[in-house]
Amino acid sequence: MNISVIGSINMDLVYRVPHIVKEGETLHSSTHSVHFGGKGANQAVTASQLGANVSFIGSVGNDAFGKQAKENLANNGVNIASVKEEGSTGQAIIQVADSGENSIVLYPGANFQVTPEQIEQETEVIRNSDALLLQLEIPLDSIERAIHIAAGLGKIIILNPAPAKPLPDSLLKRVSILTPNETELSLLTGIEPKTEEKLAAACQVLLDKGIGTVVVTLGSKGAFYKNKDEQGWVEAVKVDAVDTTGAGDAFNGALAVSIGEGKSLSGAIRTAAKVAAYVVTKMGAQQQLPDFIRNN
Repeated sequence: MNISVIGSINMDLVYRVPHIVKEGETLHSSTHSVHFGGKGANQAVTASQLGANVSFIGSVGNDAFGKQAKENLANNGVNIASVKEEGSTGQAIIQVADSGENSIVLYPGANFQVTPEQIEQETEVIRNSDALLLQLEIPLDSIERAIHIAAGLGKIIILNPAPAKPLPDSLLKRVSILTPNETELSLLTGIEPKTEEKLAAACQVLLDKGIGTVVVTLGSKGAFYKNKDEQGWVEAVKVDAVDTTGAGDAFNGALAVSIGEGKSLSGAIRTAAKVAAYVVTKMGAQQQLPDFIRNN
């Protein structure tokens, strides 16, 4: 499976707090740590560890963080020939509560230097891939250009619409698999998916726009999927969460690989759920996956 990932590369500055800070509140952090992150990088590392040949198109800063981030991707088997260096590396300031929940402030930095022109220059990378995996932490016009190119080449296009933002129908109609969470699904459809009936109705709105399959990630409730042929649930794997940062990214990276391996949709989602469940038991978004996860 050859996968192109286009997206963000960040350094995550993680602070452990009793609870997510409220407006006007000051909290002491019990620990501070620095981890490799960015939705694109997280997904790329997961996919590479699960056996895919991954090429990354993106941008880091011309700084120490950027060099470390590129080296980390390369050490995880990701091809970084299409990662340029410009400006300052993106950062994420992350609060992790004792419950395992998180709150994130993003500084995009060099991620917003990923331009449509850069995407055009990397057309051959997309051409040589079976699938394209994207998120929304780079400029939308660059995402649109990448999807236009990949659709024209007949590639599988997997879009994780995070962080949540409105998306044009002209983009959505070219997406093979869309993987929103509850918040993103509501924003894209105007439907609050509080019941299974509402969940299915929201997914149908997206299918009517031309999307092939919708997979909704619902945290501890599992995942709901729907396309023109089937719909159903996959239960979440029960674990004691330490840090939920990167769970969705691990899910998407694993889903892309599993789909490429020819697993059924429900089987691919089950594999993705297991990978995501392992990641939340550790601090940081990019975990080294053990053999029992890699060989599942």
